Amino acid sequence: MIKLVCPECQRQNEPERIYCHDCGARLDRSALAKLAPKAEDPKATQKRLKQMLDPGRIKLRLLFFKISKLVLGSCALAILIQMLLPPDVPEKAKTSELQQINLDLENAIASHSKAPLQFTDTQVNNYLVNVVRSKQAALSKYLQFERALVQFDEGTCRITVERSLFGFSIFHSISYRISAGDGTINTVTNGGGIGRMPIHPMIMKYGDFLFADLFAAVERDKKLVTKLTPIQVHPKVVILNAQTISETPPVPAPSEAQPEATPAPSP
Repeated sequence: MIKLVCPECQRQNEPERIYCHDCGARLDRSALAKLAPKAEDPKATQKRLKQMLDPGRIKLRLLFFKISKLVLGSCALAILIQMLLPPDVPEKAKTSELQQINLDLENAIASHSKAPLQFTDTQVNNYLVNVVRSKQAALSKYLQFERALVQFDEGTCRITVERSLFGFSIFHSISYRISAGDGTINTVTNGGGIGRMPIHPMIMKYGDFLFADLFAAVERDKKLVTKLTPIQVHPKVVILNAQTISETPPVPAPSEAQPEATPAPSP
């Protein structure tokens, strides 16, 4: 803020004063005149106002904003509809065949069987129905857990979970690329989705929390499967080789046969 200095008593006065507050001497206001903004040329002012108030420009600007809002709203509505639509999954069965996959895994580990175990995705899904029924209390309480489905493809496993809110089903899924061996199971997220809306793998790799309750419910089964590596995943089927983690002693390579000596001819 600019101060006007009195030439008589050197007091700093406000720019609004004409006379000094202390001694009453007239103040020199020429410094304020130099700093005052210059008046705009009337023609320039008229041109600027005409551009601002041009009806054609205003209508074009309003039309642009209306179209932008319409496009953004349509995209948001389309995304919401895709997220609410159910994906292509089998209908919920009223009854399911009782599967005791965990007993098969325990027996294979206890007997050290080397015969491969093979399960279809239908068998695994029936087993998950039983797991969900027995461990309903451990599942999420915010959304009603309905069912979990798996779908096997070449080297991948897709997990889909159905939950309900006020009777309306909500689906979310995640897909893993699986490689297993030496007693470990390695998974890499390669996609997923909410409803029919696909989600990029870079985003979906942070979506494991959506399935945390299901993973906790099948943690014991996961440990059993880990002991039966390596695993082969093919369309509609998963194969466990039922080999224990302990190392098998290497089989010695067969020694090369020595060529038979040719008897020397008798004289």
